[in-house]
Amino acid sequence: MSARICVVGTGYVGMACTIGLASLGWRVVGNDILVDRIERLKRGITPYREQGIEEALRDHIASGLVSFDESLERAARDAEVIIIAVGTPSRDDGSADLSALDAAFAQLAKLNLKSFPTIVVRSTVPPGTCDRLALETQDWAAVVYAPEFLREGSAVADFLNPDRIVVGTESPAVALAYVRLFEKLQKPVVFTSRCNAELIKSCSNAFLALKISFANEVANLCDATGAVADDVLRGIGYDRRIGRDFLAPGIGFGGPCFDKDVRSMNHVALQMNTGGQLFAATLRTNDAQPKRVVSLLEAACLKLDGSEIGVWGLAFKAGTDDLRDSLALIVLNELSRRGAKTIVYDPAVHVAPLPAGSRLATSALEAAEADALVVLTEWPEFAQIDPLSVKARLRNPIVVDGRNVLDAARYRAEGFFYQGIGRPHVTRGDERSASTAII
Repeated sequence: MSARICVVGTGYVGMACTIGLASLGWRVVGNDILVDRIERLKRGITPYREQGIEEALRDHIASGLVSFDESLERAARDAEVIIIAVGTPSRDDGSADLSALDAAFAQLAKLNLKSFPTIVVRSTVPPGTCDRLALETQDWAAVVYAPEFLREGSAVADFLNPDRIVVGTESPAVALAYVRLFEKLQKPVVFTSRCNAELIKSCSNAFLALKISFANEVANLCDATGAVADDVLRGIGYDRRIGRDFLAPGIGFGGPCFDKDVRSMNHVALQMNTGGQLFAATLRTNDAQPKRVVSLLEAACLKLDGSEIGVWGLAFKAGTDDLRDSLALIVLNELSRRGAKTIVYDPAVHVAPLPAGSRLATSALEAAEADALVVLTEWPEFAQIDPLSVKARLRNPIVVDGRNVLDAARYRAEGFFYQGIGRPHVTRGDERSASTAII
């Protein structure tokens, strides 16, 4: 294989592309404006927490399939395919900030590139973006929109095992040339327009976010009625038309994708005067959920002002150390606003912007040396901790499980006041079924 690929942007999407394409046998050069990051990547050091990512990177550097260059001119000069994977964060009004994407195209336009390269945009963008870019670059490059569907923490694995490969372009020849890169994967391919592909990406994330907000609405209703959300949502999820994935109640969705993408789609819908009520409702439910967790804790503790609350989890999800749009930070700030101090433990986070009066612990049990405990990230190791060890350290046996990661029955059996999301606290003699029987 001789194709040379340049990947612009070394965020987790760009790194998944770089390592994933090298794993398929292609030569890849990574580029970023962050010179310090490029220098570390040249030594096989990634800024991301993901199992096996550094080992794979070092193997591909050693084989010569992966290299890095801080100069876009050198990185892209001989590339047949240039993949753009730069950030498109939300502005205050919810619209996508495309400045980094536009800057990358502007830089490429100034270079003496290989004859008519294919530029593949993988950044999440609002509909119409790539048609505009294609018009602006029609004399020197072809533009494809090929969205990524990667989960942070398993991005490389997701890259190599996609549910589908979406290719948005008006040129069948360009589409086939791009898909040739992924022949070994033998996965379904969706050929479509650039605008359709942009909407496939954004609306996929919006629908997953909607399922999470729906699960939280159901859980809140279960709390009010005494029902058990685990049972209700499990019963709903067995319907093949609905599915069980993402029907997990908790503190809501955070991170750099879902919130940003739903806000962007809501902004587009309002601009196009198509309503956007469902996007807005998804966001309202999600915005309210962290405060609901604090209210549950306040009801259990009776008084937060002057209390010290142990916190398990800071990252927006397990498997990463990413704090971007982490709802755990919102919970911590709300606890601080109500007069509580916090002692926080996350197995992957060692530096964090904590509110005044909060501190990081070095272990989960150290964080449990508090008046009550709240769980904010679904790290599996939290479920393995012996409830009696927790009880020996907590000044009050009170646990609010914002991720439903703990075994409610075990904690209640040891005398805890345990409150999950959609798992109402019950007293002995009034327990309801903790699981739905499948016959």
